Amino acid sequence: MKKSKSLIEALNSLASVTQTLFLKMPVLFLVIIYLIDLGIRGYLSAGFSVTTLLGILILFISIGLYINTKSFAETTLSFILGVLTIYAIDWESANITLFVILYLSYVILAFFISSIRLAAKQESILVQAACKLDIDDYDSVYKRIKEISQKSTKHNQLSIIEKSEIIRYLAFRQVIIGEYDEAINIIELIKGVTQIDLIQCCEIYYSFYTYIYNRRPSPPNISREIEKMFDKVTTLTIAYNEFFDIFSNTKRILVEDKIKYDKYLTEIRLYALKGYSSADITEILKSEYLN
Repeated sequence: MKKSKSLIEALNSLASVTQTLFLKMPVLFLVIIYLIDLGIRGYLSAGFSVTTLLGILILFISIGLYINTKSFAETTLSFILGVLTIYAIDWESANITLFVILYLSYVILAFFISSIRLAAKQESILVQAACKLDIDDYDSVYKRIKEISQKSTKHNQLSIIEKSEIIRYLAFRQVIIGEYDEAINIIELIKGVTQIDLIQCCEIYYSFYTYIYNRRPSPPNISREIEKMFDKVTTLTIAYNEFFDIFSNTKRILVEDKIKYDKYLTEIRLYALKGYSSADITEILKSEYLN
């Protein structure tokens, strides 16, 4: 299950990078169409089968459809209809060239419509974030956070919309804007390891952030400290959601400096090995350190 999710995330990342590349250099579309046209003409002039070429095209389209919809039934039906269409038509070289050109034109138009929608959605998200951060200096703040959203993350696992949603979350939580670059990378790491919803990952980050921020003195780079804290969480023998449930309910122990973080993790690990549930561990820690 995790491997399939990783594959899908990798493909989404590739699609995001490709989309960004084409948005910055639209002329690449014309180059690709020209190269494909040359390839088709060369293929046909060599005397190869038109049916085979179309079959390969239908196969790749069906695979792309399956990746996007994750529906085996829908993809299978589309694939069968595509194959039946191939054998139902007497293709000529002019027909196949026209077909490919029309299909590529459709893909390009669909891509640009999708890009416009994507850009509008991103702008809406970042406008909300900029207004929350500083409505009096909206223009410069918007420009800054947009630049942050367009930067590549450490592992390229987040789309531009996901990065924008993280920025909006951090803005409404009043996280220091200087932390955004590192925060996005940390949230990407949390999402990749835990395989949970993006907003839940943001909540996890913010839980660590508030703990470190309330320490006196707090470190200059809070996100780096959060990364160190999360790395230690990965060594525990309980599920991530169970630990974060314990942490959210007993964070006061750490904030009031009643116990150090390493010892805190050690106690959770020992209780977990003894078979205690997350609710039991929470009650034990509260009774031991807060009463």
